[in-house]
Amino acid sequence: MFEASRRPIAHSVASLGKLRMQGAWRIEHLHASPRARLYWITRGQGRVSVNCITRGYGPNTAVFVPARVPMALELAAQTQGLELCLPPDNSLDLPDLPFHLRVSNIESQAAVTSHIEKVEAELAARAPAMGRALTAYSLLISAWMTRELSRQEGVISRERSHKLVEMFAERMEQGFRTGKGVADYARDLQVTPTHLSRVCRDASGRPALALLNERIMHEARRLLLETDLPAREVAEQLGFSSAAYFTRAFSQAVGQTPKEFRKPRLRS
Repeated sequence: MFEASRRPIAHSVASLGKLRMQGAWRIEHLHASPRARLYWITRGQGRVSVNCITRGYGPNTAVFVPARVPMALELAAQTQGLELCLPPDNSLDLPDLPFHLRVSNIESQAAVTSHIEKVEAELAARAPAMGRALTAYSLLISAWMTRELSRQEGVISRERSHKLVEMFAERMEQGFRTGKGVADYARDLQVTPTHLSRVCRDASGRPALALLNERIMHEARRLLLETDLPAREVAEQLGFSSAAYFTRAFSQAVGQTPKEFRKPRLRS
């Protein structure tokens, strides 16, 4: 049997246009993935939030998001590019930290585009030894990232003042299902809720509560569309004290009740 048929496929490549068609909330609201992701933006302008820190992007921008790091990406109609998802494989030696990089070197632009397109071609062909080929191309992409970061050209630095926001984002991703509020996270970080909200607003344009609510509601949408869990069980999984409280919060955030939000899937 082919290697491709024995191993689950952990890689994926998608155009940003395709991601946009799946529903803006899926990528434009705070969420996280068990896989690392590289966004290669070739056209358009917008904003991207990684670890609750928002920055602008333009053409020829590479944004790397490690696994389980919360992020959100604005996708205007004119934005073009690719999303590459990579498996949790330590042998790939991927960066431990996210990065935001503007690539001005034409050869480097062509190289990363070529590497990602070759991954896409392997996934489409599903030929023998596909797993080894995907690993090889992933290593080339990892090497490309290391080399570009070593140039220190176009790298948008992490600001010291944003360290607290990054720590909040990490704890939020670990605990958003528990029902913890902003005051709980602030206490864990040994700051006041007011200070935490102020630094979050400075880094992302929104206070801590808005970021937390967005992360919770993204997961609520996902569970309602991708599982058959009753709304009351979704509420329990997300730490709500009651199904009624969850319904009110969801309706306020989304403009529909959980049942109304689920209807299109049920009809299809």
